[in-house]
Amino acid sequence: MTTPPRLLALDVGTGTTDILLFEPDRHPENSVKLVVPSRTQVVAGQIREATRRGLPVVFAGPTMGGGPSTKAMLAHVAAGLAFSATDSAALTFADSLAEVSEQGVRICAGDEVRPLLRADAVEVRSGDVDLPGLLRALAELGVPTRFTGGCIAAQDHGFNPSGSNRVFRFEIWERALAARTPLEELFYAADEVPPELTRLRAAAAELAALPRVTAADTGPAALLGALGDDTADAVLVNAGNCHTICAVALDGRLAGIYEDHTNRLDGATLETYVRRFLAGELPSAEVRQAGGHGAALGGPVPAGLPVLVTGPHRELLSGSSLPVSFPAPFGDMMMTGPAGLIAAHRRRYRD
Repeated sequence: MTTPPRLLALDVGTGTTDILLFEPDRHPENSVKLVVPSRTQVVAGQIREATRRGLPVVFAGPTMGGGPSTKAMLAHVAAGLAFSATDSAALTFADSLAEVSEQGVRICAGDEVRPLLRADAVEVRSGDVDLPGLLRALAELGVPTRFTGGCIAAQDHGFNPSGSNRVFRFEIWERALAARTPLEELFYAADEVPPELTRLRAAAAELAALPRVTAADTGPAALLGALGDDTADAVLVNAGNCHTICAVALDGRLAGIYEDHTNRLDGATLETYVRRFLAGELPSAEVRQAGGHGAALGGPVPAGLPVLVTGPHRELLSGSSLPVSFPAPFGDMMMTGPAGLIAAHRRRYRD
């Protein structure tokens, strides 16, 4: 007898990690769902607490997303307190260990960690996932913790120690756009994640205890999750806590991408950018010079495509005159990314 799929999907953002447990026989709205602080928020809080107590920090573990954790590290160092990190953990803060060292972080080998901890340092574990902690929490809630597969999404700017991460990340999008890549091909088995996507590789490795892990950037995960099973042509606007992505899908393939930083957008500005982008009138250089990532179209966008708006800042387009709708996979807009991961995983493994 074939074991029915039971999948654990995590969409790692800057503000939250959105978690969905998929069981095909369960009514979607009754699925186990969690929206919890992202690990970079948790790590930032642990560093800030060490700063408050005036204690040195030892940061060890896999590469993860920066943002809040990087700001907390810089504040800790600015307070005159010692901050040490292993190589992989230090790459959370920049792609160049020399640059991290210049920020005031001592780069240490793994065998140096224990002696540092004996000197009253606070150990902070890096990593975008705390799988043992998550499984314990599920068990406390009476949820079985055996799964047939795992899925994870995390935004990865790509490893580029000698140049702009924003430019490098957008070049990855442009290559996928030039190839008119089917959306499913933007999802990877854990051992197939491109080597330049160091954060995503590390995040996928953190799910190694689960069988058949699928990994993707948060953008494709949100796009596929918003499209659902019956739509191949649409515009997605995913207004996240840090990044906003507008993507065009035609015949289930990537046909356009515009990416920006949410904190520089209000509703009117975002609507104007989306309209100009879809008309082919938004130069990538303009977006980049203003602090965003870029904009690129693979060709004319048909008029009248539905505009699917997701993300915790979807209110930016709530009053828009664009033909917007607000999909809620599994009865919850925050599950858009996990829903895309699960759809890609099931198509890959046909379960």
